Amino acid sequence: MKNISNAITLIGMPASGKSTIGKILAKKLGWDFVDLDDLIKEKTGRSYDEILEQEGEKKLLDLENKFTLELDFGKGLVFSPGGSIIYSPEAMKEVSKETNIIYIKLPLKEIEIRLGLRSIKGGIVGLKEKGLKELYKERDFVYRKFADYIIKADNLSENELVNKVLELIYDLPKYK
Repeated sequence: MKNISNAITLIGMPASGKSTIGKILAKKLGWDFVDLDDLIKEKTGRSYDEILEQEGEKKLLDLENKFTLELDFGKGLVFSPGGSIIYSPEAMKEVSKETNIIYIKLPLKEIEIRLGLRSIKGGIVGLKEKGLKELYKERDFVYRKFADYIIKADNLSENELVNKVLELIYDLPKYK
């Protein structure tokens, strides 16, 4: 178990609630919040989906990697990367070293409901080639590999999820 208590990274499938939970969590902790999709749009002037559609997965992953490596994890920070951050080894090495990684795990059926048409049209790295079921299976394995903690989020409200994360954080040495 890591003794890092000044930064949290929330990983999980698209639509798992990372950004929503992250914003609430950062506010409660008095920390900054960074959503990687928003940061990409801020720095490039284009959305995640636009970059993926116009320039492809490699360009998007390069940008995710670049902007993740520029973050200051040394202060109170809640980080919500895209679900594909796991395909950026350099970024994941830094995130693993500098933050507590919490995997927000939802069942595939819930992800399908939340994604709706987006999962049919694309807009998710790897989706067109593998389909959602295969992509979920692949990513679940990798998310588990990187996660310091796993929270099964099915049947939990946003506040219950935030409270579960806070329970984990307050169990770290800095907060005891």
